[in-house]
Amino acid sequence: MRPATSYLSRIRGVDLLPGERVGALLNTENGLVAEPSKDGQLLVATDQRFISVLDSGTTQARDIFAMTSVSGVSVRNDAHRGFSWKQWASLIAGGIVVYLALAYWLVDRLPAIIIPGINLHAFALAIMILVVLAGWLFWRGFTQSGGAKMRIYGSNWNVEVDCATHYADLMEFAHLVSSMQSPGQDGQGSAGAAESSGSPVEGK
Repeated sequence: MRPATSYLSRIRGVDLLPGERVGALLNTENGLVAEPSKDGQLLVATDQRFISVLDSGTTQARDIFAMTSVSGVSVRNDAHRGFSWKQWASLIAGGIVVYLALAYWLVDRLPAIIIPGINLHAFALAIMILVVLAGWLFWRGFTQSGGAKMRIYGSNWNVEVDCATHYADLMEFAHLVSSMQSPGQDGQGSAGAAESSGSPVEGK
């Protein structure tokens, strides 16, 4: 998605340079966008600079680097993790066995506190809730996606962000950043410009 940003003179408080052209805008939550989002993490690739802006609650940060100082872009997408049906069946059976063993063992040794209405021992109910909660946490940890990360780096700097958007958008942005680099220009001068302008500005 190519942004229609010819009318822009600044992006979240960062003034664009005379003649600077925006090539792509990437919101780490929503992917490639046509216009700058108002909050969250936004990565901007222009024909002259790479800009990272963050507005989250009371935190504000700005990183600005010359595009010629960009050495590379890496995108990582962790594999989706999960159990097979046999593993899930074994996990459920084990949870039931643990629940029954602990429940009956505690019932015989603790005072009888029966919950009215469901006719269930209070300690047995507590154990059941804990087993269900542990199972849910275990399931969540092994089924959720590991997420994606993008890292844009130079010789003496790097910007790494967690992304919840589509992998295809990240790859498109990475390819565009790579294509906008100008290896024919003097890398040392560019790196110096990046170092002087690339320090994050944080405020609360």
